[in-house]
Parts: sequence; structure tokens; C-alpha cells
Amino acid sequence: MGRRLVAGGRFSLEVEVIGPVLDEALEHDRADEVLKCALIAALSVLAQDGPWPDALLQAMTTFMTDMKGTLRQDGLT
Repeated sequence: MGRRLVAGGRFSLEVEVIGPVLDEALEHDRADEVLKCALIAALSVLAQDGPWPDALLQAMTTFMTDMKGTLRQDGLT
């Protein structure tokens, strides 16, 4: 089980994962940077409400779909 504490100004986040793939992801040299960005985006859209939560979810869905397609194309899945 991997665990990481990420702190950034007005927030801190503790992430706990299970499994070797996610453990390795938490050890990535840019893990703090990516986790901070994701958390700031999530908190920002939730604070603004309106269309922003749906807009972020749609952007994330598009990103994940594109990434999945690239991984399949490269034979990494």
C-alpha cells in the first residue's frame, strides 16, 4: 500500500493506494505536481458551481478516453 501527503498552500491531501501500478504512480517524480493540479481544479469548479463541475468532468472524460486510445494503439494495455 502506497501513501503520499501532498501540501499546497491552503490545502493538504493524503493519498493512499493499493497495488503495484498505483504505488509506482505515487512514486513518480511529478506526482505532487499532478495531484496538486487535480485537487486545485476539483476544488475550484466545486467552489464556482454552475456549469464548471460538468465542464471539468467532460474534459477529464475526453482526456482519459484519448489516453486509453493511445495506450491501446501503442500496445501498452
